[in-house]
Amino acid sequence: MQRQLSRRIARRLHCQQIFRNARHIALYIPVRGEADPRLLRDWGLPGQRFYLPVLSPFRDDSLWFVRWEQNTRFRLNRFRIPEPVSRYRHSHPARWLDLVVTPLVAFDQNGTRLGMGGGFYDRTFAFKRHRQCHSRPRLAGYAYAFQQADALVRQPWDIPLDSICSESYFFDIKH
Repeated sequence: MQRQLSRRIARRLHCQQIFRNARHIALYIPVRGEADPRLLRDWGLPGQRFYLPVLSPFRDDSLWFVRWEQNTRFRLNRFRIPEPVSRYRHSHPARWLDLVVTPLVAFDQNGTRLGMGGGFYDRTFAFKRHRQCHSRPRLAGYAYAFQQADALVRQPWDIPLDSICSESYFFDIKH
């Protein structure tokens, strides 16, 4: 069932302009039942490049993004999550991306995202608080519809999503 739902989410996001217009797209390797966005790479359009998050080598609890190629090798990070073996020339900061497909545990219609609790995405995208200067990258929550909550409490450090994609719907969030 998870595979079918993930396929439906991928199909829905693949049809959206935010995906079709993006050239540098970050995905993630799903863990603990997260919706799986890896089909998006298989369905990529000409000129699109895909990236995966890696823990920052500076131990600042943020993420960098490494190009995901056919021959990319993986290792388990300190949280036992697979990540690409980082090669500096293929590693980019978050500001460099067009679209980031983000994992989540829950979300609400206002774009508040509940993650696994490490705060890595919030620290990585903190620069987006100054929206007029940094509308890129777009943050797209990638989730099952049942993960939607009525309302989540947004903390001052939380970075809201720009859109949500599930197997049942896609919507942009007005900030």
